[in-house]
Amino acid sequence: MGCAGGKHRAASLSELLARELRTHGRQVDVEHLHVHLPRALKQSDTGPSA
Repeated sequence: MGCAGGKHRAASLSELLARELRTHGRQVDVEHLHVHLPRALKQSDTGPSA
């Protein structure tokens, strides 16, 4: 997934997709190239589901 500007939705969608795949037993690695830029999701939104 790529992001062409805006709110860096691709990074947020990647995290959400990875979380969902992990709940189905898949091993997922996510690499963010521009981790220093602001995120569309809040830090608490990227944690494991309770």
